[in-house]
Amino acid sequence: MTRLRVRITALGFVFAVCLSTAVAQEEYTIGQFQGGLNFMLGFPQGEFDENVDQVGFGINADLGYVFPNLPVVAGLTGGVATYGDRTYRVPFNSQIQTVFVEMNTSNNIAFGHLFLRFQPQVGAFRPYFEGLLGLNYLWTESTVKDERYTDKEIAGSTNLGDVAFSYGAGGGIMYRVYRGQTDQPGKGVEVFIDFRLRYLYGGEAKYFTKDSIREINGALVLDERYADKSATDMLLGMLGVSVRL
Repeated sequence: MTRLRVRITALGFVFAVCLSTAVAQEEYTIGQFQGGLNFMLGFPQGEFDENVDQVGFGINADLGYVFPNLPVVAGLTGGVATYGDRTYRVPFNSQIQTVFVEMNTSNNIAFGHLFLRFQPQVGAFRPYFEGLLGLNYLWTESTVKDERYTDKEIAGSTNLGDVAFSYGAGGGIMYRVYRGQTDQPGKGVEVFIDFRLRYLYGGEAKYFTKDSIREINGALVLDERYADKSATDMLLGMLGVSVRL
């Protein structure tokens, strides 16, 4: 009987220690701000796809406010992607034909949107749906670099830029990989792997493609007359990390 009492007492002590440890681990609160950084693939759609016919690569970031006691997050999101570029080896100028430089022309698109996201605030798996409203900015830029030192830029220009209204919707899922306390007493943090898809309807804009450069009288030319104009719809796939604190 004595041994039984000892065992029960020991088990009770272990249980109390485990319970107190679990409570101590939860003695912090997760804040109301959530931000993330994602690698992004952009797939042109419709007329935009017919003209561009190339997948874009880039990054996207967002920052949102989590409404207390509601499955709602609102904030800002923005990203940039390059959907085509070409590099040419050309003479330094028409008088100096024995010195060559590298001319690179890249076609880019930037996104900036307000978002409203519906997402549960508890659990390891957190699926969500979101609506977006904002702008697209498309531009083409050319740079000239020293052929021997390709990181040394000699000159550069923006050849064309245009803005289009944009709106869309998306959805995704976050999976929590870490929950713990920060350096600040009483403050906690959650870290998630974040996967999402977005479809953005983009208004009409002028833009160059990788085939817009023309050779005229031996010179490479980017003329606005060779620019395409269409809607700028895109499907975006993203994978990255999101943090709430």
